[in-house]
Amino acid sequence: MGEEEIITLLRHKRHDWMNQIQLIQGYASLGKQDRLLDQISQVKDEAEQERRLLNSRSPAFTLWLMSFNYELEQFRLTYELKENIDLSRHDSTLLAYGKKLLQLMEMHHVDGELYEGTVTLYKGDQPSMVGVSWEWDGVFQDGQELKRKLDEEGFISTIFEDQELSVEMTIE
Repeated sequence: MGEEEIITLLRHKRHDWMNQIQLIQGYASLGKQDRLLDQISQVKDEAEQERRLLNSRSPAFTLWLMSFNYELEQFRLTYELKENIDLSRHDSTLLAYGKKLLQLMEMHHVDGELYEGTVTLYKGDQPSMVGVSWEWDGVFQDGQELKRKLDEEGFISTIFEDQELSVEMTIE
């Protein structure tokens, strides 16, 4: 990622934070205490997830995740790290699998459909293992063919009624 791309990413992040602050100001000025506290809690949770990701020692995967929503119009992705995880030894593998998953999904997307997903990363059974869970909502063309392609690539996938995709994997 070059300097210009990093500046663009920072602009997008600043814009997102300003939107959050405006929501907080709005709820405060309207006296909506419950919504205000919910919004503050959401901002704290997002900041904690971002801290965990930035401290995961996986620069390529981190930049890909953080720029994901700004580069792809039809896909929105949130991330969750269940705990502090050192992903340094898996950085390139996580990035490659993430890009491959997206490539296959794009082959089966419906024009105009918004795909919303969450990727969850957690420590595996062994100290060197990482578990990854992808959950996607959106209508897919020929979901069973997508599942077959994902399975061929080593993903463990399930698709429900061509509109809910679940992909699990363990990286050693």
